[in-house]
Amino acid sequence: MVISVSEEVEKVVKTTVTLTRNLWEKAKIEALRRGLTLTEVVEAALKKWLELAEKERKDKGGKKL
Repeated sequence: MVISVSEEVEKVVKTTVTLTRNLWEKAKIEALRRGLTLTEVVEAALKKWLELAEKERKDKGGKKL
């Protein structure tokens, strides 16, 4: 018996982001409180921001890129 499992694996990109120390500290503390990494917090924030940008574009009748 052959079982085929297909999963899409996303590629990871490492990058550097410059933040104010205050913002970094607040995000890091909140991540620790929730048992998350700072990467997970930044990723969630970017996803939310992109969702809002897409909604705003649709509301204005703009094209999806």
